[in-house]
Amino acid sequence: MRKTYALVTIAAIAGCSASGTLDDSVDQGRGGAASGGTKARAGSPGFGGQAPSAGGSIGFGGSIAAGGSGNGPGGQGRGGAPVAAGGSASGGHPTFGGAGTGGKSGGSGGAAGSGGKGFGMGGTASGGTAAGGRASGGNTAAGGSGAGPTSTCTEAAKTVTNNGTGKHCGYTYEYWKDSGSGTLSLKADGFTVDWSGVNDLLGRKGIRPGSGNLVVNYEADYQPSGNSYLCIYGWTRNPLVEYYIVDSWGNWRPPGGQGHVGTVSSDGGTYDIYKIAKTGPSIDGNGAFTQYWSVRTAKKTSGVITIANHIAAWKSSGMPMGSFYEVSMTVEGYQSSGKADVKFSMQ
Repeated sequence: MRKTYALVTIAAIAGCSASGTLDDSVDQGRGGAASGGTKARAGSPGFGGQAPSAGGSIGFGGSIAAGGSGNGPGGQGRGGAPVAAGGSASGGHPTFGGAGTGGKSGGSGGAAGSGGKGFGMGGTASGGTAAGGRASGGNTAAGGSGAGPTSTCTEAAKTVTNNGTGKHCGYTYEYWKDSGSGTLSLKADGFTVDWSGVNDLLGRKGIRPGSGNLVVNYEADYQPSGNSYLCIYGWTRNPLVEYYIVDSWGNWRPPGGQGHVGTVSSDGGTYDIYKIAKTGPSIDGNGAFTQYWSVRTAKKTSGVITIANHIAAWKSSGMPMGSFYEVSMTVEGYQSSGKADVKFSMQ
């Protein structure tokens, strides 16, 4: 729900490989997966309720990468005949509502993830190199290595304005927007996101597949104007879960109050825990999945996020995790403007 693609943020979605490079004009429906391609966000992150200004439905369909195939609620395409961007979509935006334009974008080719559904770029979802560490057995919630790269990266800064995914300083980044203007700037110590007049924008940087043992240290100059949030975001498989650990947000606190199951204390604060059953587009196509949320009761824009604390609390609340698809520091903006400068490390 999209969401992997902090929101903040700044995550889609079977069988044919897609070659070539996509630009902003080629979008992929979140419900359909193009093996070997990438989607700009792994699902549609961070949306699980209704905002005060909700209304209408957002499109998750749209066209797919030339040469690939996929299905989404808004359209279907194969063999390089993309469906018209946007298409007709069904269902409301899982969090905010509002009218939507366009689907999720495709990205450049890469190695397919486990099960033949490739969404990330570089490495494989199981048994491959996990951005600075070796991924052991696909990295389950309780184990597997997924340490991030060191802070000694000398790679040049990179500015991204087109939807897509790639590598920078050992991390995987992903950028997606459907309208308005925005920029993702990648730096050795993190990333910045600037956006203006967007319907939805997502910028994120992290480790794929990562693990539940990662500890994130971060500091953010986070200045949203409207709906947005700053979080750790990702997906697991078996079970299929879209998860969020939200430390700060804009005008609206997600996910809207539904599905509250308890609280967890971690890293000097208290988080509300939510579990929400969803049916719709995911990293594995269109179907049922579950959202897990930990949302801090008071906003925080710097400090530590110990992911294992949330996983343990979710498990004790009957919310088991599976094997990781990603762990990303994310900024997302929805029908808003703003900027964020995020410095972080994962290890």
